[in-house]
Amino acid sequence: MSQQVNVNRTLSFNDSAEHRTNIKGNPSTERYCGVDWYDQVAIDTTNDYVSTLGGTGDAAALVAGGATGVLLTTGSTDNEVSFLGTGLIFDISKSPEIEARVTIADVSGTSFFFGFSDANTESTPASTIDYADGTLAAAATDAVGFVVDADKSSSLMYASSIATGGAVGATSTGITWTDGQTKVLRVQLNTEGDAYFWVDGNLVAIRQSAVTDVPLCAVYNYGTRANDGSNTVTVKYLKKWQTI
Repeated sequence: MSQQVNVNRTLSFNDSAEHRTNIKGNPSTERYCGVDWYDQVAIDTTNDYVSTLGGTGDAAALVAGGATGVLLTTGSTDNEVSFLGTGLIFDISKSPEIEARVTIADVSGTSFFFGFSDANTESTPASTIDYADGTLAAAATDAVGFVVDADKSSSLMYASSIATGGAVGATSTGITWTDGQTKVLRVQLNTEGDAYFWVDGNLVAIRQSAVTDVPLCAVYNYGTRANDGSNTVTVKYLKKWQTI
């Protein structure tokens, strides 16, 4: 009998298996797998995250109140950008992947980036990668991720990257993000630095040689656009994978 079980979609525990121990023995993963459910009392900015706020109205706080997640609040000042980033724990030699479940309340008044970067913060109004005033720009030297920026389009999502401080590039995913909509975003890197962009489980873009072999973090950028005032972005979790 085969000693290996291949699962092409999902492994489901049903009926009585949902209500009792359903794994015997010691599960052991080949790759690092971590999940931040944002279910603590507060964001740990000493050990887990670097939080940089663009202005007095900006905030990054756990949702709480009967729900998990982190609430990213943009300030009322146009073009201010805030950041929430992990430590520099990723490297393309280990084929890292990150995934977040994100809800943007007002897409037409928000700038948002999620992905990998060589820096977990920049100096506002510069972003990791954005479309400020409709022009693609990057403060990072190496970065790759999703960009939604009202200065470029009121709702279109882009797959963007910059490597070694060279020319920043972006590819339209063809996906529009409407107000209040939730999307699952995943950025996957291979050992060559090629990036694969997934939205709700579907591959939507590939950027080759997106980043180089430097330490990377997972980072969110969030800011106000079009003088729209304060807006919110809610992230329900951050999943992380990497070869050990």
